[in-house]
Amino acid sequence: MKVHFSIILVATTAISTSYAQDDFVQSGSYGIRYCGTGPGSRAATLQDLLPKFASKLRLVQADAQKGTESKVFRAFFKSQSNAPYVQDVFQQMANGRPAMIPSEGRNIGHVRFENPNLVCLHPTMPDYEALRQQCGSTSVATTRQNRALVLLCQPFWGLDEEPEGIDCPVVRGNVFTQNNDDRIMQNQFAVFVHEMAHAYAVSWIPTEAKGIMDCVALSARASIKNVQNFALYAAMVVAGCNRYPDPDLLRGAHGK
Repeated sequence: MKVHFSIILVATTAISTSYAQDDFVQSGSYGIRYCGTGPGSRAATLQDLLPKFASKLRLVQADAQKGTESKVFRAFFKSQSNAPYVQDVFQQMANGRPAMIPSEGRNIGHVRFENPNLVCLHPTMPDYEALRQQCGSTSVATTRQNRALVLLCQPFWGLDEEPEGIDCPVVRGNVFTQNNDDRIMQNQFAVFVHEMAHAYAVSWIPTEAKGIMDCVALSARASIKNVQNFALYAAMVVAGCNRYPDPDLLRGAHGK
């Protein structure tokens, strides 16, 4: 199964302003909307998951403190100078800090801050049909254009909670093999990191790299602008993966 992501470009204003007041709960600073309330609801599931994710993110942050002494950090972020920025992204993600949102239209150039919100696809929400089509049949989650609101699509709930060692990609000839290219991303933790990196990392580059070797091949500067680098890095730290391509050898092989 491939894990698919997309960005919501429609119906975002209605979602952000028309929540049912009796269908809103929190987990720390994260808002949870249209996910029901009470025991057994998806909101309750998220309230259980998010503190676990925060704990895992602090492990990832601790790895990032090692900088290029960490093989996984070196594979995905290349440079010691990226370490403070990567640490800060994961700290913000763990704490659910308000995300900086660029303004649009006449206010372009200005910014505002919004708390992160997770939203379950539900028939009572505004513009449900358009959003259901945006999710499609394969996307696990989508991020609204302002990046602080994540819509959780139906396939998200069928994923494992977090990655395990068996999910680690195989390295042969200094490259990750393609036979299990996507398996490390097939879990709720990796999906969460990918989507929240849109909010907390500078994530817009002309074409977002998602394939694992495409992410490894990015330059140090491009790597911190690519959300999949954050997701793959975090997932591999949590899974305890211990084999990674050497980026210096890759650059030598490809003349980069």
